[in-house]
Amino acid sequence: MLPESESSPNKAGPKRADSHQSTPIEGRFVPGKLFAGRYRIVALLGRGGMGEVYRAEDIRLGQTVALKFLPDDLAHDRESMERFYAEVRIGRQVSHPNVCRLYDLIDADGHHCLAMEYVDGEDLSALLKRIGRLPADKATEIARDICAGLGAAHDKGVIHRDLKPANVMIDGKGRARITDFGIAALADDIANAEHAGTPAYMAPEQLEGKPASIRSDIYALGLILFETFAGKPLYRARSQPELLALHSENKTPDLSSSARDIPAAVRQTILRCLEKDPYARPPSAHAVMAALPGGDPLQAALAAGETPSPAMVAAAGRVGDISPALAWTCLLLSLAGLLLIAFLARTTTLVGRLQPDKSPDVLSDKAREILGSFGHGERAGDSARLFRFDHAYLDTVASKKPTSERWNRIAEARPGPLLFVYRQSPTNLVAKEYAKSIFSPTDIGRINETDPPDIVPGMATVVLDRHGWLTQFVRVPSQVDSAEPTHSFDWSPAFVAAGMDQGRFAPTAPAWTAPVDSDFKVAWNGTYASQPDVSIHVEAAAYRGRPVWFTVHGPWVKPTVSTTAPAIAESDRISLWAAIGFCVAMSVPMLAMFRRNLLLGRGDRSGATRLAVFMFLALDLALMLRADHGASLFDETVLLVNVLAQALYFSASMWVAYVAFEPAARRRWPEMVISWSRVLAGRWRDPMVGRDLLFGGLTGIVMILVIHASVLFPTVFLHESRPPIAQVISTLDGSRNQVFYLLLDTHSAVIFGFGNLFGLLVALTIVRRRWLAVGLQFAFAYLFFVSTIASSSLWSPVTALFTAIWFAAMLRFGLWASIVAIYVLFLLYATPMTLDVGVWYSNSMLVSLLSIAAVLVYGFHASLGGKPLFGHLFLERVENS
Repeated sequence: MLPESESSPNKAGPKRADSHQSTPIEGRFVPGKLFAGRYRIVALLGRGGMGEVYRAEDIRLGQTVALKFLPDDLAHDRESMERFYAEVRIGRQVSHPNVCRLYDLIDADGHHCLAMEYVDGEDLSALLKRIGRLPADKATEIARDICAGLGAAHDKGVIHRDLKPANVMIDGKGRARITDFGIAALADDIANAEHAGTPAYMAPEQLEGKPASIRSDIYALGLILFETFAGKPLYRARSQPELLALHSENKTPDLSSSARDIPAAVRQTILRCLEKDPYARPPSAHAVMAALPGGDPLQAALAAGETPSPAMVAAAGRVGDISPALAWTCLLLSLAGLLLIAFLARTTTLVGRLQPDKSPDVLSDKAREILGSFGHGERAGDSARLFRFDHAYLDTVASKKPTSERWNRIAEARPGPLLFVYRQSPTNLVAKEYAKSIFSPTDIGRINETDPPDIVPGMATVVLDRHGWLTQFVRVPSQVDSAEPTHSFDWSPAFVAAGMDQGRFAPTAPAWTAPVDSDFKVAWNGTYASQPDVSIHVEAAAYRGRPVWFTVHGPWVKPTVSTTAPAIAESDRISLWAAIGFCVAMSVPMLAMFRRNLLLGRGDRSGATRLAVFMFLALDLALMLRADHGASLFDETVLLVNVLAQALYFSASMWVAYVAFEPAARRRWPEMVISWSRVLAGRWRDPMVGRDLLFGGLTGIVMILVIHASVLFPTVFLHESRPPIAQVISTLDGSRNQVFYLLLDTHSAVIFGFGNLFGLLVALTIVRRRWLAVGLQFAFAYLFFVSTIASSSLWSPVTALFTAIWFAAMLRFGLWASIVAIYVLFLLYATPMTLDVGVWYSNSMLVSLLSIAAVLVYGFHASLGGKPLFGHLFLERVENS
């Protein structure tokens, strides 16, 4: 390699005085000279084309500094000095442990001087010449220091222009410090273009006369990294033209022979830095630092103000494993919590208090038996069944005085709040009310009490209470019937099917319109023998001598639509427009961020696609399981198209939202998405993934326990009965509905988890302070839970606690844990729990419990990160024995 030119600015850099030098260097000042009334000269450190450098004592501040005196010919060039001042003005903004600080510009006694930090050490070039190759770990440490210092300077817009080992000082603590920022620009003015800087460390574009850039410094950094690890320069030449030719070659240098001992990751990083195309090199020194062995790419990117890539977030230097003791504690607490939920469910849930003793199969047989007793025993072409709550009854009970007895009698109440609906038809039953399910698609294709409507002759609907007693019967009569109308009918079989004593009922005038055509109506008022204090109204209708309608109304039954109320209340109209305005207000910035991230290449399109595909498959399979099939090919095709459209809508929406908001999460709150990024990358065995799976599951169990406690504690300690939890009860209909929720809840949990994180990021963008953004999003999440499952009271401390638990899990463990928590919460909320494994609906409970237990056990195993299950305790006992 050619020797460095004397005009190179490194000769003016701060150097350690060589105490063994036989001939002292003479300069313009002698030791002891006081300069500018403040700096006492100690010794001349070096001289070069950029002037002389002295070690001096700042007597005013009592610290050692280095004074760099500029050449006299430069001091009289006004244009060069103005440029130099500008460079130094920027360079002074760089404050970093790995950068030699610039203090001040001094103009005194006809001399122009730069005061800078004094580094007591030697430059990297001298060190490598003195000891040769550095150990790999020390070379890596120095490489990180250089990258950190260079990145900090680049962040301030300062380009070194002449980065080389001679401009890297190694201080007394072994840290690397980059010197001479802002000096290389001046060197361009005082030397010919072919000698500006140091050609041995110039990028090809600099050698071609193009302006220096950050990527030019990256090229020089690559050469320094090679020399640091290999102990020798990469390029050696006999002449300067030969050196220029080596640098200007179009091919990437071959490091296979000269860098065999350099770690593979370092070698690959060097090759990237030495790309001839500047845009093929790493975009920043922080990116180079991230690629070095043992580096933390996430912290390096955050320090650089960059948006870390998904792979960089996933590769963050955090293991995430936990101790066996903590893992066992979380697992055992979670399993105990599941058993406690099953124990409390008998008291705290509506299904638990009602204890339905008849299965859907038994109730369906009972419904067909009743139809036969009414003379409608013909074989059905299709049938469907479902459970539902009588919300009118529940609302009536809830409106009563909150005494301890308010909810204690619902198990004896008739008909009671839990009803079973059986429907049959001579043709296929096809649910078609798809338009009502755009934003809640869970009932697409699912037959209910009103869909399809009773319009086909021969259709019949039977509604039973949980004991199998009739509460309603409807049958669509034939379109043509030649039988004569009759004005009398024996309704005693209906009263028997309803479990009522007809003698306790007195005839009264009919008041309700029959849902089907009829030519004879009758009504009664009376009471159940078991509930003499509750008045019951019964109406019935017949057509051509055959019953077509029978219904039992408690005092809580009201008309579905009031004729005196306006179609839409003004408050509802305002709420509707407010909701529309909110959706528009959120959509506009989301679409703008989506477009911007796509154009800038920030959006994780690969991750968004994987997530969207998962969301599509989960929702599509769930809806196909949920729907009632058996219709014609045309109807099945229509159902399939609608299901696919719903699944595509939600998955496409998630794709757009993910591309729009996820980069902001990586940039502003990356610790929240570390384990999520590893999940998306397929690293399911990662200890952090397992840890967050375990803690998320425990969080979901604690959240559902809080809901149960909100029902139990007031009853025990305040003697005030609270409404039991009216859980989702469609899982009582059959195992396919339980599997439906296993799939749907994964889809819903992802939406709620990301919705909470994205809301947090939006709040952070608006208020700029993390604590305030957390407060705003907490309030939003609180209101959401108030309006859904946690509480009916707006200012509920229970709801606040419930929300705080979920929020704390997200803030502490991140997105993945919050998604798992919501999944466990939703699944447990949709599952009828009981300790009696012999009851007919226990299979649904076992499916959910085994699924959650499997998630917890897997998270427990992965969170250990390969540690023994019982730590070293068991091993020590074996050894001692």
